[in-house]
Amino acid sequence: MHKSTSTLDYRRIFNFPNFSLLLFFTICSSGFAQDKSATQGKEVAHTFYITANTGLDESNKISQEVLSEIVKSSQEDKDATLLIVGNITKEKGYPSKGKAQGKTETYLKNSLLAPIEKFNGKVIFTPGVNEWNKKGHKSIDDLESFLQDNSKAKFWPNDGCPIESEEINEDVALIMIDSQWYLEDWDEYPYINNKCDIKTRAQFFEEFRDELKDNFGKTVIVAVHHPILSSTKYGFIDKVAGFSDQTYQNPEQSRLHNILEATAREFEDVIFVSGNDRNLQYLDHHEVPQIISGAAAKTQKASAAKKGHFASNKNGYAKLILFKDGSSLVRFYETTATDSKFLFEKEIQRKRTSLDEVSYKPKDTYGNTAVSSIYTMKETDKSGLYKWAWGDHYRDIYSKQISAPILFLDDLPGNVKPITEGGGNQSRSLRLINDNENEYTLRALRKSAIRFIQKNMREHYVADIVDNTVAERIVMDYYTTAHPYAPFALNDLMDDVNILHVSPKIYFVPKQEALGVFNDEYGDELYMLEEHVGDENKDMEIFGSPDDILSSSDLRDELLESKDANVDEDEYLKARIFDMLVGDWDRHDDQFRWAEFKEGDDKKIYKVIPRDRDQAFSKYDGPIISLLKLGFPPFRAMQSFNSSIKNVKWFNTAGYPMDNMIIQNSTWEDWEKQVKFIQSNLTNAKIERAFANLPEDIKDESIANIQKNLKIRRDNLMEVTRDYYEYLNKFHVVTGTDKDDKFLITRKNEGVTEIQILRKDTVVFQNNYNAKDTKEIWVYGLDGDDEFKIEGKGTNLIKLKVLGGEENDIYNFENSRRAKLYDYKSKKNTIEKAGKKWLVDSYDINNFDFTKRKTSQNSAFPALGYSSDAGVNVGISDTYTTYGLAKNPFTTQHTVGANYYFDTEGLELSYFGEFAHVFYNWNLGIDAYYTSPNFTLNYFGKGNETVYDNDIDLDYNRVNIEQWRFSPTLIWSNNRGSRFQFGPTIESLEVSRDTDRFIADTFQASNDIFEDQLYAGAEVIYQYLNKRKNPAYPTLGTQIDLTAGYKTNIDDHDNELGYLKPSISIDYPLHNSGIIVLATKIGGEVIISDNYEFYHGAMLGGNESLRGYRNQRFNGKSSFYQSTDLRIGLGKIQTNFIPLRFGVTGGFDYGRVWLNNEDSKDWHTSYGGSIFINGFSAFTANVGYYTSDEDDRVVFTFGFKF
Repeated sequence: MHKSTSTLDYRRIFNFPNFSLLLFFTICSSGFAQDKSATQGKEVAHTFYITANTGLDESNKISQEVLSEIVKSSQEDKDATLLIVGNITKEKGYPSKGKAQGKTETYLKNSLLAPIEKFNGKVIFTPGVNEWNKKGHKSIDDLESFLQDNSKAKFWPNDGCPIESEEINEDVALIMIDSQWYLEDWDEYPYINNKCDIKTRAQFFEEFRDELKDNFGKTVIVAVHHPILSSTKYGFIDKVAGFSDQTYQNPEQSRLHNILEATAREFEDVIFVSGNDRNLQYLDHHEVPQIISGAAAKTQKASAAKKGHFASNKNGYAKLILFKDGSSLVRFYETTATDSKFLFEKEIQRKRTSLDEVSYKPKDTYGNTAVSSIYTMKETDKSGLYKWAWGDHYRDIYSKQISAPILFLDDLPGNVKPITEGGGNQSRSLRLINDNENEYTLRALRKSAIRFIQKNMREHYVADIVDNTVAERIVMDYYTTAHPYAPFALNDLMDDVNILHVSPKIYFVPKQEALGVFNDEYGDELYMLEEHVGDENKDMEIFGSPDDILSSSDLRDELLESKDANVDEDEYLKARIFDMLVGDWDRHDDQFRWAEFKEGDDKKIYKVIPRDRDQAFSKYDGPIISLLKLGFPPFRAMQSFNSSIKNVKWFNTAGYPMDNMIIQNSTWEDWEKQVKFIQSNLTNAKIERAFANLPEDIKDESIANIQKNLKIRRDNLMEVTRDYYEYLNKFHVVTGTDKDDKFLITRKNEGVTEIQILRKDTVVFQNNYNAKDTKEIWVYGLDGDDEFKIEGKGTNLIKLKVLGGEENDIYNFENSRRAKLYDYKSKKNTIEKAGKKWLVDSYDINNFDFTKRKTSQNSAFPALGYSSDAGVNVGISDTYTTYGLAKNPFTTQHTVGANYYFDTEGLELSYFGEFAHVFYNWNLGIDAYYTSPNFTLNYFGKGNETVYDNDIDLDYNRVNIEQWRFSPTLIWSNNRGSRFQFGPTIESLEVSRDTDRFIADTFQASNDIFEDQLYAGAEVIYQYLNKRKNPAYPTLGTQIDLTAGYKTNIDDHDNELGYLKPSISIDYPLHNSGIIVLATKIGGEVIISDNYEFYHGAMLGGNESLRGYRNQRFNGKSSFYQSTDLRIGLGKIQTNFIPLRFGVTGGFDYGRVWLNNEDSKDWHTSYGGSIFINGFSAFTANVGYYTSDEDDRVVFTFGFKF
């Protein structure tokens, strides 16, 4: 990256002591002169002044100086904006009323608004930590109103929402993010997000990505209070642990940083500006610049991490100058009572492609058609073994050359030109526009593997990692499961059954003048051109010439706002039945648009417009995909286009949430009617005609098979549809609106439940549900003062869950059987009569989310392991998970495991079940464990100096022990790394007396140890884990574990014990890059008893402590150990599979055990090292060799043990 001349010169001269002091004063006094010279010859697009933390200045003196100098400097600017990025109020924010509010308003007027009144430009405030007081988003909304009523300033984002964007000019865009909104505990604010389109954190990240995509070709400034990069000097505990959500290392902050940075790296010319840190900084990471300017109060120390970075704890501000050519210049100034002193400047080079960097052939060198393919022959040439494992798919068709008409955009009517990139999680596309503002989509038939992988690894930018690797090639090969050309036959088929749709056409699009800067990534390949489904094309007859076209998100808003908005369910049913007919499983909500037709003054009818038919007629052959379906449920939706659908539940996974929301009134007769309509209109002749229109070059056996299976599926369509109808009807969601609604629920005989929604005594919704079909219904009141009444005695009742939502709701459950009320505890409700109720301040439970449904899934994984003590073991783990209304993070989860150890013939069985919210935020855990009689552990005797003979067979110190354990626990956890659990436990242990082993030489046959011993007790466990930055190779983080318990023998044996097991591990970088990491773990155990059996002793040895000794080598009443690694990354290996980082570790362990009456001074040590390989930032394979005075051990692990 280019460095400005002034920065380079003065740093170089600073190396000469005789000139350093003179140079310092020269630079500081000439700051404004440099300001003018550096911009000479460049046209300024816009200037930003950045500061923050004015509310933290107790004296008001520092903030006044900073703001005064900013205002003074702005007088020279033509177009400028002052960004104050949070913490403009005192610590308690903007009070809601009374004297405190008046005092705060006076402070803001005098100390903030008055000083910036003469700023020459726009003023924008964004919220920080202080603005989020106990009233949360309400306080922010009130503060917004006050500031905007008393100044020319704007406060964004609005209404306590998370994100807002503003187009500064044609070259610059500003995205403002409320990062504290993300970090807040939403359970503390019952109505948070009620004025926002974004209701979840996942939606926020999608919106951020969409905003960057919409501002393609501009320099985008992202104003966010908490920085994504920081070199602020925190205390050691804050740096490695991050307990507070206001520390940079906090797990939730880390997730926010990671995703924002990874998303920004997908785009170009994105600059982050922040103010949480009370200093001045410039940093960049992978060409993502971060400016921190929060030095308007008492400052914090910071250090420049590397050359080209900057950090200062001087009071001052940052000035960011954006130029028309796409480059930028940031300058930092120190402020005093009289002037500003220049500190540092950095030029930020333009990243996006310019027109003089693209090239293309002249138009007259092309004919009317071109022969091309989607993939090369090399890409589809696979070995016989590969084809057997992965399947044939439609691979050969992708490299088959076809003849396609050549498309030059300037040949299209209306001066068509590209305006931005589009595309979803796989596709690559351009959005085109003509002079009439109609828009079109130009989508490449060759998809992007990187986009697919990036979607599933949101916290890491993957393009640099997977480019030109086997991982990328596997995904690209996976895309060949979809037929690239057959979906074009759907145009005619959808016409035959009257489904609104786009009409894509295939072209070869050369690189050309009209593509402009997009020639860098697009052109010289096959594309399909189609109408964009959006409101700009509502005049097109192909969409029915509607009054408007809405996204699925906007449709949901309309449906929840008023019952005067309704979907044409018949048309939707037809479209969804058609999806099942053609095997298109990927029908998530963004695959639909909605044509709006107004009827009268108030009524609106919405007709569905399906789009993106990529997955129709897919072919998932090969055993690997079948195996993946066992462990990864999302793969189960991917079903081959055969003569039938194997599982309608999994096939419709993507479309199920939308189906559940849209299909409210349809009976089986309505479904049946649409099936018959499709069957009668898709005759054999029409199917054959549709495929006859495909390019001649691709009409092969695969097309014939598709036609054959399509005809069979059409004939069997009634049966498949009935299966899905029955599955869909097992569970229903009924929603009111954001207005005042009355819900009248009547329990009738024979299992019928009638639900009516009335507004002003007019029925706006009515439906009957039968217990034969429906097992559970969720009823949401949403916003408004709603009334819920359940009447009628009825029989065979359907389970009801009634959620009031916002405002004061009235509940009158005359029949409360199998009905449960859910609402906020902290808000006012009128509960006249109710049975079961759960009043908790839970955002997740009480807020409507259309994706939240009653579902379940099962996954199974094989297990393979090895240790020098137990040998090879194989096993399996199976997990069954359910999701319902109350999740934490699931409703229930059951994991069953089994392992078999070949060396000892031991069998190990385990079960762990977890049940959410037995008490709010507390889960019930059930832990059960069993080992067969020949399952082993090691015993060498008690004490710190027990004898070990390396020449004796391993079996000699093995102890066969049969045991079982049962432990119910209460579990609490949060998303910030903490987990706490406690509960009773009962266990049984029985040791086998094998005469040829150490155990028999140590204990007499009559010893109680060889009898079945039953213990009861209790245990408390706490864990704090913060290693989110890179769990596979942690460079900074902490794990704390603490276990305390008590056990007593409840048989005839007189033994009991208490125990305490603390441990802490820390990873700390010795170099800012993370190349060298010091990792250490300290742990131990204390037994509080003199009467306990050896298997309850404090043990050391093996991978968890002394790595050069056998497992359980030392056994005492107390123990202590420390294991330390120095991990050094040596470099990268660019393999054809995935890029690998490799390195070495050097390790040293020491520890000992203590025993009463043993006078031992020995400390046991082991040392060694390992070679590790880290791939994809996702896994680490580690092979180590450790030695001690007794043994040498080879250790293989995935990841690091600490």
